[in-house]
Amino acid sequence: MEKILNDTYYFFDLENDEFEISGQIPKQDDVYEFAMEFGIAIDEKIFDLLYELLKTYNFEQAKDKIAEFFKKRYGKNIELNYSEEGQNFKLTKNKLEIPILSKNSGNLGQITITGEFTLNEVLGLLAFYDSFVSVIEGFILGQRLELLLRSALNTLFIALNKRSRLSEEELSTMEKIAVELAKYENIDQEFCLIALRTANVGLIGVRDELFEKIRLGIYSNDEWNDYLRHVDHGYEILKELEVQKELIDVCLYHHEVIDGTGPKKLNPNEIPPLALIIGISESIVLLKWTEELLKNKYPENYVDIALNILRHEE
Repeated sequence: MEKILNDTYYFFDLENDEFEISGQIPKQDDVYEFAMEFGIAIDEKIFDLLYELLKTYNFEQAKDKIAEFFKKRYGKNIELNYSEEGQNFKLTKNKLEIPILSKNSGNLGQITITGEFTLNEVLGLLAFYDSFVSVIEGFILGQRLELLLRSALNTLFIALNKRSRLSEEELSTMEKIAVELAKYENIDQEFCLIALRTANVGLIGVRDELFEKIRLGIYSNDEWNDYLRHVDHGYEILKELEVQKELIDVCLYHHEVIDGTGPKKLNPNEIPPLALIIGISESIVLLKWTEELLKNKYPENYVDIALNILRHEE
């Protein structure tokens, strides 16, 4: 059987379980009209996928949730891929090519799902296409914004470290210390490097002459406390950008130390491990703290790992 309804092409052969839907993406009313005309049931169980997607926080989680949904509800293994290019619309029993066409943002790319599907399931997916796209749109835009933010933070990180006169070798050493400690704590290494670039955004508000004194280690207690206010400047910047809480915490607490003398006077169990990791990396490379200064400020195993890397770099 074949039918064209409002520029959408429908072909189906229920006896052989073959179908194709292509052309214009149908509106919800058109999907129900087609189903009623030919007496085909729409599988509305698939509507529950929307509820599952609303419990996710990013596009990668959404992809996993979609695969998990088809496995649990239908006993099917599917593979989902996303491309920023393309806007094909073609649904068959083996492949679903679904463009992400947003009313607000235009063409956001295409999702391709491969597996085994029935016409009933595909009609169910089409019936809530607009809701599906609205959720996926948020994840895609969020992902793009995160990439843009990372690029901006990386640019700022480079600029701030030029100001501190750190060499490429010193920056590399700081990264190696942070990554090695992240491995030790089973923290994602890529996320650790992002945290390293994020932690000092507040330095943009530190006066040049104060920054120079801190770098050279010739400062008074008042000047040191003034310098430490950059963690609050950074917090205000990142809060407005709606950055992940873990990154904001690193910015706010990376000068906390386990003897409780940090700017926020946190106890050891209150300091996020990633903040300690970024803190010791900076203390060794930027602030030139010696082994004696590091003692009682950071966990002994952190100090041993960090100094071992420093020795190999010298």
